[in-house]
Amino acid sequence: MLVFMDELPRIRRQLPQQQESVMTLGQYIKQLRTDMALSQPQFAERMQVEQSYLSKLENDKSTPSNEVFRQLLSALSMDVDAFMSGLKDKGNMASLKQTPDLDNWYASQQVTFEHKQRRLLYSAMLLIALGSAVFYVGFQKVLLSERLYEYRSEGVVLAGEPEDIFTVWARLTNTPEQREIKKQEMHKRKSVEIVLTYTYKGTEFTTAIGEDKRLFRQVVTSNRQQSRLANVLMQFFGLLSTVAGLVLLIIEPKLSRQSR
Repeated sequence: MLVFMDELPRIRRQLPQQQESVMTLGQYIKQLRTDMALSQPQFAERMQVEQSYLSKLENDKSTPSNEVFRQLLSALSMDVDAFMSGLKDKGNMASLKQTPDLDNWYASQQVTFEHKQRRLLYSAMLLIALGSAVFYVGFQKVLLSERLYEYRSEGVVLAGEPEDIFTVWARLTNTPEQREIKKQEMHKRKSVEIVLTYTYKGTEFTTAIGEDKRLFRQVVTSNRQQSRLANVLMQFFGLLSTVAGLVLLIIEPKLSRQSR
């Protein structure tokens, strides 16, 4: 309480300054005339009005008609936007809106503000929706499965041999002696090769090696999984987009106020 009482003098000193920050239309006209280094008679002549009438305007004893306001803009070589650029943040809106052109300007500014506000809100919602969708697709592996299909080849199949020679070779022999010789031959020829792929190639496929080939068969007992960079990136950018949308949604009121 004592601290608050000590702050009262400082607060009271600040109050007049805050009140002075609100400028009436008359004060603004006088400021613009002074900036042009023109006397009231000179400026009244440029406006094509009586000096007494200009004095009433500058002292807020009269509100300019739309015709007089346009004469004022002509004398200042300004359009409405240029005129309001120095007044819109500190002008007394109630008094300014008594002039139709200024009232229309405020109305157009409100429409523009609402359009910007809607764009910001739509952008935020789009970022959140898109980010959530991308994160879900990456997290659930909807587009890119992380299952690895394993295929195994026992060795090279020579030209003219059955593709499954490494499993049926015993049937191609007639005597125990031939079977033993063939067994040793197939043992020497055996060279296992494993192919891991994210793409399902059927239960088996072959690859050519000159005139020879390899037969790859799916290892149905394999259940390998491996993360894919694309899925990780989708989760990252999805999360980033969602957070950006939420932040934009939070700061939207401040951005909208700044754009007014």
